Amino acid sequence: MPLPFSRSRSVVPSGLLFVALALASWLAVPDAEAQDRSNALPRVSPNAAVTQTIGVTKMQIAYGRPSVRGRTIFGDLVPYGEVWRTGANEATAISFSTPVQIEGESLDAGTYAVFTVPGPDEWTLIFNNEAEQWGAYSYNDGADALRVTVEPQDRAATEMMTFSVPQVSDSTATVHLRWAGVGVPFQVSTDTEANIRRLAEDAASSPSSWQQPARYAGYALENGVLLEDALSWVQASVETEKTFQNTTLHARLLAANGRYDEAVTAAEDALSMAESMDEMPRGADDLQSKLSEWENQ
Repeated sequence: MPLPFSRSRSVVPSGLLFVALALASWLAVPDAEAQDRSNALPRVSPNAAVTQTIGVTKMQIAYGRPSVRGRTIFGDLVPYGEVWRTGANEATAISFSTPVQIEGESLDAGTYAVFTVPGPDEWTLIFNNEAEQWGAYSYNDGADALRVTVEPQDRAATEMMTFSVPQVSDSTATVHLRWAGVGVPFQVSTDTEANIRRLAEDAASSPSSWQQPARYAGYALENGVLLEDALSWVQASVETEKTFQNTTLHARLLAANGRYDEAVTAAEDALSMAESMDEMPRGADDLQSKLSEWENQ
């Protein structure tokens, strides 16, 4: 059953930026597959999932949540030095929609079973290619895609095992596994610029609308990244349908690349389009001001 990833953002012209990166662009990235965690009957250790975006990367962890119920967990119920399913029932599964790095080590996009080898001073995290497993009974180390080691931490006791993502940025996230007074953090990172470049180039090669490649060009302008690449994306937008918005965006990107003469020409073209509209479009006044600046460069 596909792990459910869904989120979207509308594109609203505003200030210097007329189009921004919309999360609807995720449609260009195939969802990962994970095991079918049945909910047909109540479970003592219920199913849970946590989903987090890292830039344009989708990450989801699906797992069963065991409870302490008065037991000694690590070093007893979960022995030290042995492979553990990292939860209850089916092996925990983690999915990534793009390549990532775990604690600095590369891991391809896809879905993996997460096994661990707990220890009092060090845990081994195992990402195994055989995602659909019950527990660790059929664990095969020959199918391991990656192993990394991390240090456990003392934490306030938690009755139910929990995965969370308390820290996240455009390119990194810290995942925390917590249970029974132990916390196990690990870092996930991804090359967001490379992911955006790939998605933008796909959008520019066969755009379904002028907005599709323009949103990536707008993101590049707003964040000061991939500015040269963004010129080809906005050009694909203009060639699909020339509008005041993408022509203005083209002018701004030309200026951001130091091509002021071309920026002036594009700005004049956009302002000419604005004058023919029933209402002056948002951003026209600011573009006129920028035009004066660029003419003096």
